[in-house]
Amino acid sequence: MAYYFVNYLGFGDDVIIMKTSTPFLRLYLKVLMKFKYLYLGLTVLLASCNSNSNNKESDSNSSDSSGNSEYALSKADMFQDYLDALDTTDINSIDKANKKFKEIFNPGDTINNDQGVVDIVDFMNKVAAYGHQSAIDDDIDYSGLVDIEIAGGKAPGKLEDAYEKIKKNGFRIRQSEGMYSLQINPFFIQKEFYPYISSNMEIMLQQIAKENLEGYAEDAAITIPYQSLVQRVVWWEDFLKNNSNKAYTALAQEQYGKYFNALIIGMDNTPAIESEQIAPYFQEAYSYLKDFAPNSTSYQQLQPYIDLLEQGKIEEAKGFVEGLLKR
Repeated sequence: MAYYFVNYLGFGDDVIIMKTSTPFLRLYLKVLMKFKYLYLGLTVLLASCNSNSNNKESDSNSSDSSGNSEYALSKADMFQDYLDALDTTDINSIDKANKKFKEIFNPGDTINNDQGVVDIVDFMNKVAAYGHQSAIDDDIDYSGLVDIEIAGGKAPGKLEDAYEKIKKNGFRIRQSEGMYSLQINPFFIQKEFYPYISSNMEIMLQQIAKENLEGYAEDAAITIPYQSLVQRVVWWEDFLKNNSNKAYTALAQEQYGKYFNALIIGMDNTPAIESEQIAPYFQEAYSYLKDFAPNSTSYQQLQPYIDLLEQGKIEEAKGFVEGLLKR
């Protein structure tokens, strides 16, 4: 009996077929051919799926790469990065920051501009706190420069260079508790940044400038009349109600919180409670608040506290303080 050895491509095993069994051979080969096409079909399908998967992965990677390359910092972010690299102990950093502001921002783009001005004002406050020694010599009398911007006078000859440096970088000289310090010059802010900002932010900065020029406290004591304190609380409450711009909301909340908290507890040398009774300054302030803005949120929040103070229930009133203070 003779045999044929048939190698079926793709499986690798020899198939032994009897030569005399021709019908059987034909049937067997038909079956093998069906398996052959099925196998080839599956092979092509798997290869196609694998190719598509690789292509999708490649496309995904390309998309991610493209997305990363297309991401760009906003103007405000770029400016903040620049500010972060400047020295807060050097007053000359303000002139650098001002020049960079003009490079990055354009008049009319108030959304970005408002944030940029908030950032530079915050930076100026830091320089005023940490960089005063780069502009003020403790052995020099700067009294001739105090309020010179308001009076419109001229700096004394020996202070001309010092004043030019201070003025160029947006500050003015302030005297408090016998010491000189730097304060943001509102006229500098007006000249350099008002053309860039929104009208609402301009209103806010004008209010801050007004408050700074009028003063607020000296030697841990409130120096403004109680009417002014109440009016500032109500002004900032109304401003926050009517404006929700995220660029300057935090700054407005800080101003409101400062005055609202002072109206509750006062300051170290102007406490709201003296000798276990309400201090006269605050008794008048609360009465004025009730008449001036009885429907204000500030008065509504303070009313239970005020009532207890007026009733002489000091300890109960003190229990309200923690929940009233703005953080």
